[in-house]
Amino acid sequence: MSRTRAICGVFATAAGLFAQVGGLTVSNQAWKGLEIRFETKIEPPGTLLPGGVIAGPDRAHHIINDAAHKRAFGYDIGLDPAPNGQTAQIRIERWNPAASRVTFDAGWTFLELPQYPVIPNVKVGETVALDLLVNSSTGQKVVDYLTLQRHGDIDLRSAPHDFTVADAELTLAEPRVFLNGKLEAEESAGGMSGAVTWLYLEGHGRFVLSLIPNDKLGFVRNGVVSRNGLLFHDRGAEFRVECDSRIAPGSRTYNLYVRQEREWRPGNGAPFRFGSADSAELVVGKK
Repeated sequence: MSRTRAICGVFATAAGLFAQVGGLTVSNQAWKGLEIRFETKIEPPGTLLPGGVIAGPDRAHHIINDAAHKRAFGYDIGLDPAPNGQTAQIRIERWNPAASRVTFDAGWTFLELPQYPVIPNVKVGETVALDLLVNSSTGQKVVDYLTLQRHGDIDLRSAPHDFTVADAELTLAEPRVFLNGKLEAEESAGGMSGAVTWLYLEGHGRFVLSLIPNDKLGFVRNGVVSRNGLLFHDRGAEFRVECDSRIAPGSRTYNLYVRQEREWRPGNGAPFRFGSADSAELVVGKK
């Protein structure tokens, strides 16, 4: 049986800075088969803002952007698995912009937590509730629910339902990106899952990838995905991504919908980045 442990008193005060991220899972080799599922909730519900989780070689970076007010919030999370593989220590740490390779333009304000707790002896299947932000004028708060999972475990916490297209997720685990058949970039540690994933390559901008068509947000059918590979094109160039594990659910070949953002930059001159989000709106904003 799963249980939730509340971690209180980690509030940062903000007015109007709220985001909601659900169902993102992150892991890397340093975590020895364990992974963390992120679910960010607004209590009571509020406005959705772009945000997501970026995988690093030994940690993850959770970032929320409020472009309207030029503010951002985030923290790093590390995991120290116990030798028995049944428990782990979760470390909430100050966000490291250099490690996450994300920078903000002049005029932006970055909000930090007043405390960065270390949460010991978290069991597999246990959820930690981390209070993050509170709006002093409305009383709304943002809570991160972090669930420690073992890679490949079955989630029995919620009632099963028939699979729908809305449940389809893409997973990029240790991706290798080939441009016209030549290895262009790779990540040897870490992976991301979500309703949309994205890749940034220097000189080409960012490609946001989805299994679901969405003309309103600028996605066009431009490629295919099957098992542990996906393929799409841009201006006559062929981009192929290979992973060590399955990218899309099922064993058939599916259409891939791509939104190209040529002017997008991660900052800090990083030549390659990748990430994911629980919905396309959290990446590109509402239209």
